[in-house]
Amino acid sequence: MAFLDLSNLQKSFGGNHVVKSFDLGIGQGEFVSLLGPSGCGKTTVLRMVAGFETPSAGAIVIDGQDITTQRPNQRNIGMVFQAYALFPNLTVAQNVGFGLRIQGVAAAEARARVAEMLALIGLPDLGARYPYQLSGGQQQRVALARALAPRPRVLLLDEPLSALDAKIRVSLRAEIREIQQKLGITTIFVTHDQEEALSMSDRVVVMNDGRAEQIGTPFQIYSQPSSRFVANFVGTLNTLTATILDPSAGEVGMAGQSLRLSAPIQGAKGSQIALALRPEALHLQGHKGAVLGQITTLPAEVTAVEFMGAVIRLRLQSGGQALALDTFNRFDHAPPMVGDHVAIEFNPRDLIVLAA
Repeated sequence: MAFLDLSNLQKSFGGNHVVKSFDLGIGQGEFVSLLGPSGCGKTTVLRMVAGFETPSAGAIVIDGQDITTQRPNQRNIGMVFQAYALFPNLTVAQNVGFGLRIQGVAAAEARARVAEMLALIGLPDLGARYPYQLSGGQQQRVALARALAPRPRVLLLDEPLSALDAKIRVSLRAEIREIQQKLGITTIFVTHDQEEALSMSDRVVVMNDGRAEQIGTPFQIYSQPSSRFVANFVGTLNTLTATILDPSAGEVGMAGQSLRLSAPIQGAKGSQIALALRPEALHLQGHKGAVLGQITTLPAEVTAVEFMGAVIRLRLQSGGQALALDTFNRFDHAPPMVGDHVAIEFNPRDLIVLAA
């Protein structure tokens, strides 16, 4: 049985159904991200778990205890907000110890716990400072320590990194994951940033229109999307059209070639099917790291070159279809130029069949 169980969770505001039959079981110590575009219902789910919103239907159970109707202060849940929400008139140590004071923890025990939390977040000597004297990253670490100090059963993170610059976000998300694993605390992380969700999570829930579109490991979400929405939302995607030649054999026709997919496909012979291919699955012919096994080669014209540091993204046109190809930036090999005609390769087994 799941440690945190969300069963048939629903939430409506008037006639607006924000969350629709949402089911999710989370194991003890698991890190799960709710990923989706703005307005998909992910933050509403988080707020229902925290007790800030009352479900219109469904149940929330933690460790066998139904908490659906409990007030937030009865749930023993820690929450970190996007905007830090630190008390400006309290020192760092007082902010971290605020929940302990509310719980009536003895002063000596509270001081020891605050010191432990400040050491955990790497700010052991900043307890006497005030929030305005800290950087954004430091303030978010303090907010995390304050949420963890009362030893909550569940930790909720509501887009805690979105207000920080890119470099700090990368380092802080690694620190959050390390702390979560060290404490073994069950965590729900809400984000619209797919890179955050994929890099930090044990499992990812991709939400769309108030529902869980797909639940799986980061590998499953990225490499085995179950719907067109997931495939398009997570990562860059090349969408291709092919003709079904032999459904049982997984054989399709594209650009005058016969391709064999990794599994049988649904659909009638002669009908059109939508396929997808990640940019990193395409290779320039003759480059190191080219695909092995069954190889399909297509002619293409370079329409744009985007330098992204370690990776160069080529925009291509092939047979009337627009494609993106990611290749490593190699110091010994200059990338093609706009207007160049190239040959691109891929393994048909890397093609993803998109649901209608």
